[in-house]
Amino acid sequence: MEDIGKGVSYSVDNKGIMTIVIDTNQDFGSSASGKSTIIASSSGNAKVEVGGDVAYLGLNLYRKV
Repeated sequence: MEDIGKGVSYSVDNKGIMTIVIDTNQDFGSSASGKSTIIASSSGNAKVEVGGDVAYLGLNLYRKV
């Protein structure tokens, strides 16, 4: 598993299947606007290696306040 951002890990198997793991019990505090609580974030578009190529993953998981 490779960690990217806050509370996000991923792996890619030899068939090219990506698995993303997020612990939904995490809490990284309020968003910049204060309207939501961050559970996990890639903190923008994160580079991920997929079969020797570079791809980009943008992910946010949050709860509304």
